[in-house]
Amino acid sequence: MMNLSALFKRISFGLVLAAVPLLGACAPTEIKWEEEVKLHDGKIIVVKRHEELGLSGFPLAHRGSRKYWYFCYQPMNIQWKSKPGYFPEVFDIVDGKAYVRVTIDNCEQCMLHDYPETSALYFVWEGNAWKKIDYKDFPAGLQVNILGNTHYDDDGARDVKGRITLDEKESREPEMTWLMRKKPEIVGLNDRVTYLGPNQPPVYAREACKKCMGIRGKTTSTSEVFLPATSSDCK
Repeated sequence: MMNLSALFKRISFGLVLAAVPLLGACAPTEIKWEEEVKLHDGKIIVVKRHEELGLSGFPLAHRGSRKYWYFCYQPMNIQWKSKPGYFPEVFDIVDGKAYVRVTIDNCEQCMLHDYPETSALYFVWEGNAWKKIDYKDFPAGLQVNILGNTHYDDDGARDVKGRITLDEKESREPEMTWLMRKKPEIVGLNDRVTYLGPNQPPVYAREACKKCMGIRGKTTSTSEVFLPATSSDCK
């Protein structure tokens, strides 16, 4: 005969297993929206965005981690789909050319990309593809204009949806908006303070790769930034 302790453990374990699919079912794993983006000249364009999250982060989170960053700008047939560690913080169009900036602020990424001087990667859209360029060839003064705070660890009620206006973007990321208004010289995430590891002093993200220089470790990651995108992603 099963004792009470063993019976309690079996019942408890069964309840935990039953709860796992419920968490995934309550919180959507695919999010789609349209987003207003303000360019350097004041023009406002609209990009289509979507993201996909893991089924479950149980027991610590409602959903799993982000699988990629994605946006498309249909008038120029532009698509961006990058690995989750490469957030396209800036998307702007200067003299008919589209540009993107990505801040990197950890030693693994710095090592993979040969310790870029500004702790950021820069791209221009050429020949229907993103081409990596030197920071000196990137237009100066382009500010963060892509929304990064798209969802919270909850049931999905606060996920972005529909058409996200500039005002809504500011309300979701008030700290960065306030900093850029307060100090016009602050243009990107590499102007913020970050931490390179436990028990490490804070540094400006733009100095991260300089601080990491010489630190080489083993990793299974590669320097590839992009994931394959198809025309169906832009619908």
